[in-house]
Amino acid sequence: MTQKTSSDEIDLMELLAKGYRAIKQNLLLFTVLPIIGVIVALWLGYNSSDKFSSSMMITTDLLSATEARFIFDELGKADSLPGLSREEAHKLLVLNFEVQQDNIESRDALRNIYVKATAIVTDPSIFPALEKTIVNYINTVGPVVKTRNSRELFYKEMIKKIDGEIASMDQIKKQTDSRAMASYIDPSDMFSKTVELFKERTDNEIRLHDIETVHITKGFGTLMKDAKLPKILVGLAGFGVGMLLAIVLMFIKFFNDYNRALKIE
Repeated sequence: MTQKTSSDEIDLMELLAKGYRAIKQNLLLFTVLPIIGVIVALWLGYNSSDKFSSSMMITTDLLSATEARFIFDELGKADSLPGLSREEAHKLLVLNFEVQQDNIESRDALRNIYVKATAIVTDPSIFPALEKTIVNYINTVGPVVKTRNSRELFYKEMIKKIDGEIASMDQIKKQTDSRAMASYIDPSDMFSKTVELFKERTDNEIRLHDIETVHITKGFGTLMKDAKLPKILVGLAGFGVGMLLAIVLMFIKFFNDYNRALKIE
């Protein structure tokens, strides 16, 4: 057991020694190639086109979390974005979507869905068009249209019914003597009921207005950042590529020498 361990240690030391000698013999190669790699990487980084990144946040309760994840997963994989011109699509490099669901139930017992869209572009002037295209796409997708239509019908019927109740109460007030009315109904209750109906009617009008479109919490372009890699990372990547190339060349040289030695034997 001791002899085996000692043999393994010797083999490891011999391997390290061979590696050290190989690097020493090819020191110029391991010096020049990484430096060239850094120079080339920095040159490409400085001369590459500018990249800008920005995010937008959309909120809606017209979609379920499952529907939203499927729709935006498919949209993220699409070759082109419906409604975006060819020139604008050429300037769009990356478009990713992230869907989250609110833990708090909104009105109508539905949870809000938050969609974060992150885009990397070469020209920030396309952000408004991109934002409009995404919103239009969501507003016209099947599940959103179906939910909007059903809720629109519900709210309109509710408003119509409330208007009828308010009109009936106003008619009672006009046609009934106030003293006679007070004998079977409290006027303050009548007023309170009317106020409650007006409040419910206003709430339904607000909901009807809310479902006309998805809501933009934050749009593209309001906050932008440079999407190009930091120069330090670019330099380190170039250095790594240069080292890898040096190792490959050294291995090829070693293998050729080894192959020639076998032929001589």
